[in-house]
Amino acid sequence: LLAKSMMQLGRFDAAQRYYSEALKLQPDNANLMVDYAESLFRAGKPDQPNAEAPQWIDKALQTDPLNQRALFFKGILLMQANEPAQAATVWEQLLPQLDESTAQALVPQINQARQLAGLPELAMAPVKSLQLVIALDPSLIAQTPPGSVLFVSAKDPSRPGPPIAAKRIEISQLPLTITLSAADSIMPTAKLFSQTQFSVSARISASGSVTAGKDDWLSAPVLVQSDKLEPVTLILHRQP
Repeated sequence: LLAKSMMQLGRFDAAQRYYSEALKLQPDNANLMVDYAESLFRAGKPDQPNAEAPQWIDKALQTDPLNQRALFFKGILLMQANEPAQAATVWEQLLPQLDESTAQALVPQINQARQLAGLPELAMAPVKSLQLVIALDPSLIAQTPPGSVLFVSAKDPSRPGPPIAAKRIEISQLPLTITLSAADSIMPTAKLFSQTQFSVSARISASGSVTAGKDDWLSAPVLVQSDKLEPVTLILHRQP
């Protein structure tokens, strides 16, 4: 925690000391190795890369070959070392591990590296998403409580438990159009579109609480097929 605080304050040399001590206590912790490497990297100068940082990143990848932060910083260090082709290769290994929106954000960096290496660019696949129109029952038009909060969720209809994906939006008026994508998934192990089907619903909470209340406005759930993502309209009603 001290090391992370020093990183946030830009005191990278101080962070290095604390990360070094932490590594003595947990010498096989790949995430700590990456943290230490980042502190070394950020303390250095662009034209004078720290020779120790790549060694710690390589050690982290030997311990955890799929460590996302290690792969990301490996690419940065290779770019800093004027090895754009290798940087692009490393970042491309990272893409399958990322959700769609994060992968989309990384593709421009990969293409910059590929361009410097004289390689063709990667095509950017469109982000898969579901469009939702949130509307009110006609009898409730112009009655949206001030400061009300909209909760939209997608659930597995075959099992109880927390939603697969969710979104919280402060609203001023309806109807409203939003999108749900893999970036809204709650758990990294259960992505929204990895489900064959899921149900979507909406709820307005006048109190703003994530816990449902008796005065909330609800929509009926709508079943969605992951391979047929047509726009869905959810109409909010008063509870009976």
